[in-house]
Amino acid sequence: MGHTIVAGLPDWPAWRRVVGLLGGPRLDAKGVAGATCKAAERRLLELQNDPSLAYCFWLLVRLAGAARTEDFVAELGHLGITARADDTALALVARVADQTRVRLNRYPESGPFGEMAALALRQTLRDAVGTEGRSLFGSSLEDLERAFRRHSSSAQFGMLAKGFFGDFMARTLRYYVDRELANAAGGDGLANLAATADFSRAMDRHARATAEVVREFAAGWYNPAKWEQLGQIGPDDAERFVAHALKKLRLALNRQAPR
Repeated sequence: MGHTIVAGLPDWPAWRRVVGLLGGPRLDAKGVAGATCKAAERRLLELQNDPSLAYCFWLLVRLAGAARTEDFVAELGHLGITARADDTALALVARVADQTRVRLNRYPESGPFGEMAALALRQTLRDAVGTEGRSLFGSSLEDLERAFRRHSSSAQFGMLAKGFFGDFMARTLRYYVDRELANAAGGDGLANLAATADFSRAMDRHARATAEVVREFAAGWYNPAKWEQLGQIGPDDAERFVAHALKKLRLALNRQAPR
């Protein structure tokens, strides 16, 4: 193929396929994403039961549920997140990040994927405020609560879950692909740094678009009336959801790999 796989990417046929696609004249984000997903399949299967990913999703679910209660601040306290009514949304997001960091220290087996899950959670919080037409900067705790209340219906929670899993998968695919992009830059498909950046953004967009399969699943799973009868969504519930959602996303990406 005319390329040498850099340190960190196994010298296996599946990874050589990814390298070949990146160095080819017809660079396609969809095909590279699918081939990368297939090459990383063993790790992605393990991530279906990853405790860091499950915790970050569970916290996202509980934040949405907290916005449906009469005392959002008190519910945040039950989650271990200190908040005051006069806090800014940015301050709360920072505290959520701190809480997540402390919790994820318990799971060193997650490796870099724990940090990716935490970053996906933080980005999802920011995007939730953005749906209200506001920036995170200058937004209040009330603005964030309003945004999460809006996302606490079945349909809107599906969008929240799509954003979270799409962001996580985009980071996961880039974790692998970025190791080879420097070698591929200057070739037929990636003529310069600008083309490399464009391709990276296309990969991200594709991963987020493919997470549509998670939106549909999440919308059916997150039924506020059902959970009000059964009680709060627990960590075990979130773990089962993550396992199934990540499987659906992985299979959807796999089907897009070049034959």
